[in-house]
Amino acid sequence: MPRLLITTVGTSLLTNRDDRPWAEWNGHAGDPLPDVTLVDRWLAESDPVKASAETNTLESIDVREADHVRFLHSDTPEGCYCSERLQRFYADVAGCREVDGRSLTALGYSHASFSQKGLKILVDEAIQAVRHARKKSLESVFCATGGFKAEIAFLNLMGALLEVEVYYIHEQFREIVRLPRLPLAWDADWVLQRESFFEWIDEEPRGSLEVENRLKADPELRPLVETAQDGYSYLNAAGNLLFNVAREVGPRAVWPKPVPLPLGDKNGLSSVQHHRPKGWEDFVRRLCGVDCVSRVSYDQAAYGGESVKALDQANGVLAVRYGPVGKELPFRVATSARGAAQTELVKNYFANKIL
Repeated sequence: MPRLLITTVGTSLLTNRDDRPWAEWNGHAGDPLPDVTLVDRWLAESDPVKASAETNTLESIDVREADHVRFLHSDTPEGCYCSERLQRFYADVAGCREVDGRSLTALGYSHASFSQKGLKILVDEAIQAVRHARKKSLESVFCATGGFKAEIAFLNLMGALLEVEVYYIHEQFREIVRLPRLPLAWDADWVLQRESFFEWIDEEPRGSLEVENRLKADPELRPLVETAQDGYSYLNAAGNLLFNVAREVGPRAVWPKPVPLPLGDKNGLSSVQHHRPKGWEDFVRRLCGVDCVSRVSYDQAAYGGESVKALDQANGVLAVRYGPVGKELPFRVATSARGAAQTELVKNYFANKIL
């Protein structure tokens, strides 16, 4: 499957000390950035493992022509410069399908802008990239080697919460480290239940006294808020990350409550006379054996479309077809699921475990 490689950018392309022609470059001394033609030519002929942290990571995970690459660079001249050179290399030399870059505005050398704005923009851009990948049917991958260490830490956390694979290169051992998708069960509902507070404090600057009065009613929110020198309080970077990720993944569906009925009372097929494909009785028993099922009956509405589909998401009613094409038996299955999320959970269980 083609991937979108979401890659943070540092300045190792400029600052690594080896035989590169600009090895003596010193940004702190006010040296002008190296000539782009020189850098592009050298990069095209260099060993990707040694050229930069970003090329090393991408080389280690076997970047391919079918892959898309998005570079996230800091709001600094050096960060922008390195990102543009890397974009040129992966578009023109490596031949990746699509290559672009995003500037993380306010993610620079100012402590205040870094913590209050920069990391929030990193979260926003990363989530937008994951959405872009989903629309394009691409697998999202975070390559978190380059950039400020705080960027790497936040992408690792986002990867765990969004179930996105994360790769980075250890700066001393130069080995690829892979943090696989982790199916963590975290409580996004806790955040979404407090959505009004998150939206309120993020809507405009709020006076610290006003925020404090709201926090008294829900002190568990206090670690996610910080007071700035301007006298206002804001979501801190962690609060912003949790809120945005919670909105992205949505509330966690929980399995519906069991229906306390004997299997025989759930089966509404016994008095119906029609063609029944071989094995239908065992199939109905398996359906009735699912603890959240309350009734299985005959219903022609199950014809057409998917073998398992929702008839009434609000009330957890599903249509299920059993048997060979042209001789299928259509069922209406009532369950204790309520709402789209629970009904989808039961639907997927029927499709993967019962059919």
